[in-house]
Amino acid sequence: MSINVTDIKQLVYCPRVIYYTYVEPVPRKVSFKMEYARSQHYELNQKEKRRTLKRYNLIEGQRLYGVTVSSDSLNLIGKLDILIDTENKNGQRYYPVECKDTDSKIHKNIIYQLAAYAMCIEEMTKTSVRKGYIYIIPKQKAYPINITDDQKNYVRKITSMIKKIIYEEYYPEPRSKKRCWDCEFQRYCSDCDLPNLNEMKERNKELMRELLGFK
Repeated sequence: MSINVTDIKQLVYCPRVIYYTYVEPVPRKVSFKMEYARSQHYELNQKEKRRTLKRYNLIEGQRLYGVTVSSDSLNLIGKLDILIDTENKNGQRYYPVECKDTDSKIHKNIIYQLAAYAMCIEEMTKTSVRKGYIYIIPKQKAYPINITDDQKNYVRKITSMIKKIIYEEYYPEPRSKKRCWDCEFQRYCSDCDLPNLNEMKERNKELMRELLGFK
């Protein structure tokens, strides 16, 4: 079974999303926010086709939309919002672009998702991808993101953790309880405060720290 690139983002946000997606699937409702984001992506794609690459500081290139990328070595697959092919033979040729409908800052989970896309592109094209973009839809601005070796190594750790959760049916601790209040899985995580699970919780936290370097 292949891991979706979006699972990278989800695990960094909270590993229990992976558990309730693969190990113990639960009903998920399509929220207004999700529907709105889809419409925003569609509208952006239509506008992008009429624009130049000036916002990406690139002179010329071809934009491909909804490109499926994959990595056999990482067992990853995903659909990239935009792939820019500059046809550059001397420097970086391919640039991944991930679009987000948010006014908040660019969080690490989105950056690791972009890094995972870059790793898939590298494996598929046998070229180096050291830079990508995160396009913030409300601001209509593309932010350049340098993709480092440390980020790529972290993506490898994340994929290992995802596989552990899925194949060992491992029930992880939530990443941060501050994120629980608006989580769609909140009602399934009522065990968080049960005192008889404290020992297991501490053991799980230690494992997470070892695997992913969480603090």
